[in-house]
Amino acid sequence: MNTGIRSEDFCKAALEIAARKMFRDKAPTKLCSPRLGTGGSFEDIFLWDTVFCGHWAKYYSDIFPLEGSLDNFYRCQTEDGFISRQIHSNGCSKWSSDYPISFAPPLLSWIELELHEMGLFPGRLEKVYPKLVKLHEFNRKWQREDGLYFSDPWGCGMDDLPRINTPSDYSRPGGIKFSREAVFDEGEKGDLMYERLQKFRPGCFDLNRQLGWVDTSCQVAFDALNLAKIAKKLGDNAAAERYLAEHRKLSETINALCWDDAEGFYRDYMDGTLIRHKHVGAFWSLISEVAPADRAERLIGHLKNPATFGLPCGVPGLAADDTEFGVEKVYYWRGPVWAPTMYMTLCGLRCYGRMDLAKDIATRFYTAAYKIWEKTGTIWENYSPLQCEKESPAASPDFCGWSALIPITIYREFCNK
Repeated sequence: MNTGIRSEDFCKAALEIAARKMFRDKAPTKLCSPRLGTGGSFEDIFLWDTVFCGHWAKYYSDIFPLEGSLDNFYRCQTEDGFISRQIHSNGCSKWSSDYPISFAPPLLSWIELELHEMGLFPGRLEKVYPKLVKLHEFNRKWQREDGLYFSDPWGCGMDDLPRINTPSDYSRPGGIKFSREAVFDEGEKGDLMYERLQKFRPGCFDLNRQLGWVDTSCQVAFDALNLAKIAKKLGDNAAAERYLAEHRKLSETINALCWDDAEGFYRDYMDGTLIRHKHVGAFWSLISEVAPADRAERLIGHLKNPATFGLPCGVPGLAADDTEFGVEKVYYWRGPVWAPTMYMTLCGLRCYGRMDLAKDIATRFYTAAYKIWEKTGTIWENYSPLQCEKESPAASPDFCGWSALIPITIYREFCNK
């Protein structure tokens, strides 16, 4: 690391922002309070955000309410196993479980396993394991006949990524058509949200089951792998074998349908055709151990290729050679670098023994975020992959939130190794 970097001050700044962002209910609700903030000052809780926040809060569990923040999701789990990606303080989902906009990447098993392996919260793994199993079973409703899984633009967490070859793909039959019933909020509030989504990108929320989502499919495989590890730790070897078998089968399906041998990359899949856009979701194939060693090596090559994902300041949401890539306007996931997917990608490299490359990528990203913190006095929602002179126009400030991963976890686990 650059000796001129004040890593302790950068970490302290993240913790101060995170402390300010902790949400405290003014009156008792169904949710634990205080709880980890998303960075965006939302009163609602979000599963995807909270799991990634857990990966920095695990180092400060004595001062941040990590356990209660995770427990909030189990408190709101329904009898059929459903846990919504977004939950109001009254414990109700914002979204109907009949629509994939309610889906969240199934990453609770990842953070729970990590907390156990760090020796935090003794006895917790036994308590949450049955809930994780029920959630995994519920998520089978998002599986296609070919074995791949599906989501939607908000369910996957990467809102504006392009996942079609032509605009006509939005009208392909076979999807779950988005309707007002998808939004559980009543009255004008729900009406306005529905109208907003209809204008977001017309037709995009009707595209879900028609597509085999490579990131979602790998995330479910990752969930199965984590459940296998948890089951083994708890002495349930038969369950561990079942989850490993599920992981193998889903891995085979992803490799059969989503691998682009010409490009050495995993892509979304639709009706026998691979979607042309290369996005960061493909790197879930590393942390989930879906990619065989030879394919992993080719995929990792893109992290060193400046034409695709090997950019100066981190791994972008969309490949740099994509016609929809951009960083000067509000491109959100179509160009900027995001702390959660950076951390996921780095963990994937670690799984395949590539700590050398992980350290290099992590150090460049960390340094860029540090320089922008020095210039602006804050930590941002996302970052430009090309420069560290100014903040991304697609980013909100004080985003700790998951961007606390940069000065805390990415520094500890990758830069400072």
